[in-house]
Amino acid sequence: MSSRAVISALLLFAAVAVSAADWGTLAADSDRSLDSAFVSVLQSEDFDTKALICTGVGKRSDPFAGDIITALLESNAGKTSDRIELLLRMLLNGLFDQSKGEKWIADRIAANRDVLDSMAGRIAKWKDPQLAGALVRILPALNTPGALPGLAQVGSRVVGTLETGKGVMPSQDLALALDFLSAVEATGRADFLDQCTTIARLSREKLVVDRAREVARVIAEQNPRSTPAPNPPSTSAH
Repeated sequence: MSSRAVISALLLFAAVAVSAADWGTLAADSDRSLDSAFVSVLQSEDFDTKALICTGVGKRSDPFAGDIITALLESNAGKTSDRIELLLRMLLNGLFDQSKGEKWIADRIAANRDVLDSMAGRIAKWKDPQLAGALVRILPALNTPGALPGLAQVGSRVVGTLETGKGVMPSQDLALALDFLSAVEATGRADFLDQCTTIARLSREKLVVDRAREVARVIAEQNPRSTPAPNPPSTSAH
């Protein structure tokens, strides 16, 4: 750790001792100047402490969380850790809390664009569909080289899950499918038309079938030169 990070860590630990504030409150009241100290804590403390920090950083007014996200991604490099993925999900859910409004989300996308692009490139490796969903919801607004390929990877995951489950999927994967379809609709790109029609054809969930058909129709209307597949029959029990 650099001398600056050591000093930040000492000040951070002193603040905790003096104020008796919990880690979540401290993180929520912080800004990026303390992130090197938080990274040290994330590398050494118990899971509950890490969860408080990630939740707090997601809530703070400073929109930048790139150093925290990078540290978590590096902890998860070369493997998939359920706990690391949960920490990432806690952080993203706070950063992109829909109830905070469009400016809140836009500011955080702008401040963390590079690391979010890196996350999009790794999205196929994540086991947690809720973590994927937390990122998918903001991919249309990310406007980076990895955003649309990352979204396509999620579409492939949804199709694969439907194929494996013969049209049935767990509730978390169903939620991811709906997040994917909403993101695709927001892009308006014909690239995703085949995935939408395939989802509609494979799924046995009426909600997913209807939504996939709707998005396919919207995309086809926005891209009249594309060649959409006909409205596919569904094997769901309507």
